[in-house]
Amino acid sequence: MARIALLCSAHGFGHVARQLAVAEALLLRGAEVEVWTAAPPELVHDYLPGLPVRSVRLDVGLVQSDSLTEDLPATARALEQYTSEAHVEGLVADLRDARLDAVLVDIAPAALEAARRAGVPCLAIGNFDWAWIYSHYPELHGFSELFARWQVPHRALRMQPGAPLTHFAQVVDVGVVGRWRPPVRPDAVTPQEQGVLVSFGGFGLDALDRVLPVVPGVRWLLAPPMRPLDRVDCSFVTGLSYPAMVGGADRVLTKPGYGIFTELALAGTPAVLVRRPGFPEAAYLEPAFAARGDVVLNGESPEELRTALTDALARPATRPPPADRGGATRVADLILSAGA
Repeated sequence: MARIALLCSAHGFGHVARQLAVAEALLLRGAEVEVWTAAPPELVHDYLPGLPVRSVRLDVGLVQSDSLTEDLPATARALEQYTSEAHVEGLVADLRDARLDAVLVDIAPAALEAARRAGVPCLAIGNFDWAWIYSHYPELHGFSELFARWQVPHRALRMQPGAPLTHFAQVVDVGVVGRWRPPVRPDAVTPQEQGVLVSFGGFGLDALDRVLPVVPGVRWLLAPPMRPLDRVDCSFVTGLSYPAMVGGADRVLTKPGYGIFTELALAGTPAVLVRRPGFPEAAYLEPAFAARGDVVLNGESPEELRTALTDALARPATRPPPADRGGATRVADLILSAGA
């Protein structure tokens, strides 16, 4: 039985969420699978109850105050710790002790370097890489150059839609990779209402209460890791798998993240998108949302977003056809081959 670890960034929850689909495909092939991440174990067990989770912070990503706003000075300070020799060598020791056949890294650079030093077969996977992201920020150029060196020895799997993966020995396209469950419409939504799931991940959205308008016939749905709002038109839903809620919603209000894009695409659920133009990967994700027919909101302040959102909800939405669900299977086959 192959022993595979999925080493996932906890920058937001999308990195872990999409690799849970790969974990499921690996389990169906008889592999022994565990997830290494600083994301909450509840995120893993919501989708795959009982899957082993090793709580370890692998990288920094970008320090953010909410889903749309990054803090570059804080990012640079945190990177000093999580790119240190002590941090990498600690991961090397952990990987050797785990006696793994292979690791799939999404897409923490220190984990890639640790796998190389530990001699563990490794594939990187992502819809972008951190060397490329950091190259857009002058404050982070030194870390971009370091990560580029750490990426060079490795093969990478590129998920779509995504930016070109840079500085890898080889890049293979694997399509859309994300979670899926049969759709469930929450009981809180009456037949006369439009259920709109509000999805901004672990970072949330600043001034959310001011952004969400009161619209007759619209019920706003929030679920962990979002926080509840004390409003009669909002319902906080627990006990349902998140991708089942994505499939059961009439629409999803979100930002351009890869994890939520894949769950929308696999479910065929329309979305309303709050832009985040300062994030480099948004240039690849926002057109992918628009190509599905999703509404992209114009506006920056909570009041502007509120007005644009009111207008968007007044227009009927068309459910796009679901995307192919075979991406996770392709990834599982490739990582098992790497460890064979």
